[in-house]
Amino acid sequence: MTRSPWSPQFRRLSAGIVSLVAVFGFEGIAVSAVMPVAAADLNAISNYAVAFTSFTMASLLGMTFAGLWADHIGVKKIVTLAIFTLGIGSLIAGFAPNLLVLTIGRSVQGFALGIDLVSMYVVIGRMYPEALRPKALGMLAAAWVVPGLIGPGLAGLMVELYSWRMTFWIVPFLLILPSLILLSQLEKLQSIASLPRADSKKQVIAVLVAVASLAAFQFSTSKVGNWSPVIVAALIAASLIATGWTTRFLMPAGYLRIAVGIPAIIGMRGVISAGYFAAEVYVPLALQEIRSVSVAISGAVLTVSAVTWFGGSWLQGSHRLNLSRERILLFGSLLISVGIFLTPIAVFAPSDTTFASLAASLTCGAAAFGMGICFPTLGGMMLDKSPEADHARHSASLQMSDSFGTILITSITGAVLGLATLKHTLSSQTFVEMWLICGVSSLFALLFIPQIQGKRTYRV
Repeated sequence: MTRSPWSPQFRRLSAGIVSLVAVFGFEGIAVSAVMPVAAADLNAISNYAVAFTSFTMASLLGMTFAGLWADHIGVKKIVTLAIFTLGIGSLIAGFAPNLLVLTIGRSVQGFALGIDLVSMYVVIGRMYPEALRPKALGMLAAAWVVPGLIGPGLAGLMVELYSWRMTFWIVPFLLILPSLILLSQLEKLQSIASLPRADSKKQVIAVLVAVASLAAFQFSTSKVGNWSPVIVAALIAASLIATGWTTRFLMPAGYLRIAVGIPAIIGMRGVISAGYFAAEVYVPLALQEIRSVSVAISGAVLTVSAVTWFGGSWLQGSHRLNLSRERILLFGSLLISVGIFLTPIAVFAPSDTTFASLAASLTCGAAAFGMGICFPTLGGMMLDKSPEADHARHSASLQMSDSFGTILITSITGAVLGLATLKHTLSSQTFVEMWLICGVSSLFALLFIPQIQGKRTYRV
């Protein structure tokens, strides 16, 4: 019996998956580390969150495309498109003369990530036996370890020697080897003959409305302090209502009311993503702006997070936690919330750069360990409870839920940052307020756990 994704019959496939995800990981970690420098260079600190939310919004389009068309045109072609668009987006961002062009490049990169996230789940669901899926999903976290170790240091070196732009320019070259390995293995993947669903047009319209409404939400929050509170509140309410409407077509029935089984699994992923990723976005900025920490050192915090995320993922995949899945998720969720709530120590308590970096590493590392436990656990449960024909669609919904939550909370915290920048009051207190918002949002994950272990199989 095959017990490892690295056994001879799966070795090249696993190497291809890990190497491709590692490139996406390098792009994410390196860009996060240098974004404060890029934003300052482009005079865009007040709109710092836009570079991240535009990326995430575009990923929604990629997820929808992959979820609807992976079976129809083939997973290999979908993965090829992800590789190509990541390379193109990186070049656009690398040559950006202003925030607008940088946002366009980041959006193209986000589209690529959306395709990759869904397609990797589909590949794992179809090319590995059920017994190996937890370990195969754990590989996705492991793939972030190497870029997590070298990404911040390499990004810092690039900034020191030349420019933040090199972190984008290098990506197309890094894609060459993973492309050769993985695409050759995907030839073995048998297609499931299917045409796009009858409601695919509605889903495309829904995701376009979702992106527009989420963009409107971010725009509205950015006007706090500039426009009338009544107008801002009306725009926020309208954008949230529109976003909620789109979940009828993009998520399983019962998503908003936390129905048992698949809807609760997908909903919980969105909640923990909202708190964690929105908090992580501002860690390098806070350390560089408030504590004058270097790019390499502030990025090293992301390295610690990548390693501890892998540790959590490995722990859940090794089956050494003799706990029910509900208790595993409870343990992971509490770690996420505690880590986020303690992150302000890095900038609020009187300290030097060394203490600030260590404090951020410990708190963010704890939260990342919790994410490493929860993410693959929820992903594995989604695959186990879904018919094979629904793997692509449910994987897309899972990733979209992550994006919905992340965009909403990042936009809210971005409004806090923008207002402080506008009033010239950016300080440690600003980041404390943002991280408290993230911590509170992450606590809502506890509401989903009792609904997770339903036995019913759901179809979208």
